[in-house]
Amino acid sequence: MMEEPAMNRIWRSTSAAAFLCSSALHAQTPPAPLAPTAPPPASAPTPAPTATPPAPSAAPESASAPAPLDQGPDTLPSLDPPPTTIVVHSKSGTVAVVSNAAPRRALPIRAERRLALLGETGWNSLPGFGPTLTFHAHPHLSFDLGAGLSAVGGKLGLRSRYNFLASEVTPFVGVGLIGATGIDAPSQDISTDGDDSELNVKIRSCGFLQTVAGVDWTSSGGFTLVGAVGYAWLLGGDNVKILTGVPTEKQEKALDVLFRSSIVLSLGIGYSFR
Repeated sequence: MMEEPAMNRIWRSTSAAAFLCSSALHAQTPPAPLAPTAPPPASAPTPAPTATPPAPSAAPESASAPAPLDQGPDTLPSLDPPPTTIVVHSKSGTVAVVSNAAPRRALPIRAERRLALLGETGWNSLPGFGPTLTFHAHPHLSFDLGAGLSAVGGKLGLRSRYNFLASEVTPFVGVGLIGATGIDAPSQDISTDGDDSELNVKIRSCGFLQTVAGVDWTSSGGFTLVGAVGYAWLLGGDNVKILTGVPTEKQEKALDVLFRSSIVLSLGIGYSFR
């Protein structure tokens, strides 16, 4: 009976010693290194949010830029770039350039059509019967140059005139100088004082001062009509030389109307060029 407790004590002692040795050995053994942990997979970059453009405001289908100030026909154009007209279509959201320049203000007709060529005829008119060339230096200032034939010979005339309006139809006043070559008038079968003598005259070269008032119509298509009335004064001495005969009072008046100072009636029709 005494041996069993002794054996139990020996077993317990042995078991405790073995446990202590095992614990000591485990404490002296360094711990095994841990396996490296794999990094988590990189996530795909998140795309940056795109900004939604604001919806374009509705605009009228067509827009016109303001017209530039009137600079006159002889003024140099502005160096500033012309404005651009843009139209935004509200349905599709697209932008279209309609024009890259502002509409140009219409020029006066005589600034747009500065040169005119007319055929003119009349009594004491600038060329007599012949062509007239007109140059509009300004819508209100024009110069007429005419050359032709008349009762006082070949004629060459230059006239300046002031146009009151810049519209297609304008009244005007003018003053000019006319030079004539003179001619030998044919003999006339006119008896003087009951005899058989004939009145034969010669027209010397002479000059005239012409003053007129009239109307100029220059259409937008170029058709031009110029009419004038006035008076022409003979410059210098008498340009009528009596070769044979003695003129009566009526004949003297006829000579005045035909060859000396007299009224002006003229009409010219032609075309004005750009």
